Amino acid sequence: MRRPILLLLALFALVASCNQGARDEGAGKGTAGSSGATASGATKTTGRVLGTAKTPLIQAFVPSTEAQKIVENAEPLAELVRERTGYTVKNLVATSYIAVVEALGQGHAHIAWLPPMAYVLAHQRNGARVILKVVRRGQAVYHGIILVRKDSGIKTLADLEGKSFAFVEPASASGHLYPRALLMKNGIDPDKDLKSYVFSGSHDSAVLAVFNGSVDAAACFDDARIKFEESMPAVLTETEVLARTPDIPADNVVVAAGLPDDMVAKLTEAFMAIAEDPKGKQVLFDIYNVDGLVPAQDSEYDTLRETARVLGLDIDKHVREES
Repeated sequence: MRRPILLLLALFALVASCNQGARDEGAGKGTAGSSGATASGATKTTGRVLGTAKTPLIQAFVPSTEAQKIVENAEPLAELVRERTGYTVKNLVATSYIAVVEALGQGHAHIAWLPPMAYVLAHQRNGARVILKVVRRGQAVYHGIILVRKDSGIKTLADLEGKSFAFVEPASASGHLYPRALLMKNGIDPDKDLKSYVFSGSHDSAVLAVFNGSVDAAACFDDARIKFEESMPAVLTETEVLARTPDIPADNVVVAAGLPDDMVAKLTEAFMAIAEDPKGKQVLFDIYNVDGLVPAQDSEYDTLRETARVLGLDIDKHVREES
């Protein structure tokens, strides 16, 4: 996922093919095409009417799972959006997070499904607006935890000084970034105050490192131990949660800054209705394991910004590396 230029080239071709349609339809008409999109669907920046067969809304996805699988499963979603709004939607699977961020800013994508840090960058760079966040297993947020053995004698975060620790991987929000910020806020600088730390490579490995005594404490998502409930029940009975991070906002649905408010409202309503419909629920689950959608506000992502500030994290660089 390190070739954003490929995405942009594809987008340029798609948008170029749509521009002629915009000229053919004419900006002075009260309606635009058989899709039902009206002149109010004109973008604030270009004046083009969007959501028609010739000038479709472009919905971008990041390939967090197999790209072809997303391509196939996203087509029914585009059709469900068309049925509820009258807007024609074209899907595009990007090569990286940063490519979608850039496309949103340049008017080559109008809707995007993004992880939280990529949204923060898109908002920071070009004013992209979050409208919805995903629900998984009944929650629209998740957390990181710091895990210790019950017999470790570690009762507070301060007790971690001089101890060994396992994070998951550098780009993991719940397995590294948020727990690291939590430690630092409580006076523990991992680079100075821990005896040592490693990156375990997975949440499972972090849990087992604590359970087996390889490290004194570890970060992982809440609650990564559940996986071992049947195969290794002692993992749950012999370890405990020392601390939890603040809420980490879930992945989200984002729209470009120039999309008209009435169009945004219509899309928001449509996506939420799709998430409530049995057929729509299955479509969303097939794409990104999404169980539901709820309204979101930019302020809900302030914890990400604060985490980046505490860690001295360059969000742009982080999103590029995460891609």
